[in-house]
Amino acid sequence: MSTKPAANQLVTAASCPGGMARQYRVQVASVETPSSWKLVGSFRDATKARQCAAMLQQAGTRARVVDCRALPTAA
Repeated sequence: MSTKPAANQLVTAASCPGGMARQYRVQVASVETPSSWKLVGSFRDATKARQCAAMLQQAGTRARVVDCRALPTAA
């Protein structure tokens, strides 16, 4: 009997070293405090995050994509 899993039974890791799967966060500048940023959405695909930010920018909103590779921690 083979111990190798079938192709439809392969397991993908849910996280990476550091405890969080990589994600791309789209943020917009706050109207009340322009130096602050608010989360609009989180994406696991960089292309989709850039597309979202581009649509927001075309609508006149300051937007950025933040590449998150590890869990934020308090200092």
